[in-house]
Amino acid sequence: MQSPQSPASDATTNPPKPAVLVTGVSSGIGFAIAEDLLSHGYRVLGSVRHPQDASELQHRWPDDFTPLVFDVTDTEALPAIVKQVESLLEGCDLKALVNNAGINLGGPLMHQPLTEVRRVFDVNVFGLLAVTQAFLPLLGARRDRVGPPGRIVNMGSVSGAITVPFLTTYSATKHAVEALTQGLRRELSIYGIEVSAIEPGMVRSKLVEKRLAERVEERYAHTDYAAWLVQFGRSILAQENSAPPPDRVTAAVRHAIEAPKPRTRYPLDRIWLIGRLLPDRGFDKLIFKALGLDRIR
Repeated sequence: MQSPQSPASDATTNPPKPAVLVTGVSSGIGFAIAEDLLSHGYRVLGSVRHPQDASELQHRWPDDFTPLVFDVTDTEALPAIVKQVESLLEGCDLKALVNNAGINLGGPLMHQPLTEVRRVFDVNVFGLLAVTQAFLPLLGARRDRVGPPGRIVNMGSVSGAITVPFLTTYSATKHAVEALTQGLRRELSIYGIEVSAIEPGMVRSKLVEKRLAERVEERYAHTDYAAWLVQFGRSILAQENSAPPPDRVTAAVRHAIEAPKPRTRYPLDRIWLIGRLLPDRGFDKLIFKALGLDRIR
């Protein structure tokens, strides 16, 4: 007879915590999602691109967090990362995959270099799909699965429903994420895997800091859009300063993971619905007024 302290008994009384893989956890919304999941009893496997970020996060979250150092666009590295995760899970499956990693490189589409446009698509669209394909078996997309299927949560945006000037490339990728989410949800229904999109608006993060690093106004100062870009930057700064914290986003992610019947999408800003209901030209006027661009012609 096994004693109460035997390993077999411990495994029965203390099942492993459900594991969620979150991409892009070094800062911003991904950081908030990881911290929220950890505080609600999950084990988090979080992707970062730099070893230094991995060390800092491991120090911050010494329990139940494992950093995975890889770039979502590095498809050649993904098989090794999958094997690493398989080893960490020790025969268990992932509870969920949260595709959060993304970038936003802005500018007037007339002048934005195609290499930059491709880079945004590479991370936000192709990287998302590559990671999803790689981890689908660990989410239960296989015939010999034991236990419930996992969930996929894709980080979309209100930009997946509307497009504002100078964020067109980003918006195009988020429209693509909407399509991927719908297609994956329908195709993966044969495995019972639910797929949801989270669609936040402006959230308090490091958006402005990253935008300043891009030097958008400086890069396009020689174009006819120079005055518009200066005003656009001021407007984004004002919106960032008054934006809410990412609490609604993290709550929506958990709902998509835990709810018996999660929503197919979680629009978290009313502008998402307004953009779908208003006629195009009426919404054009609303956007220009909101950004202060109606005063510059």
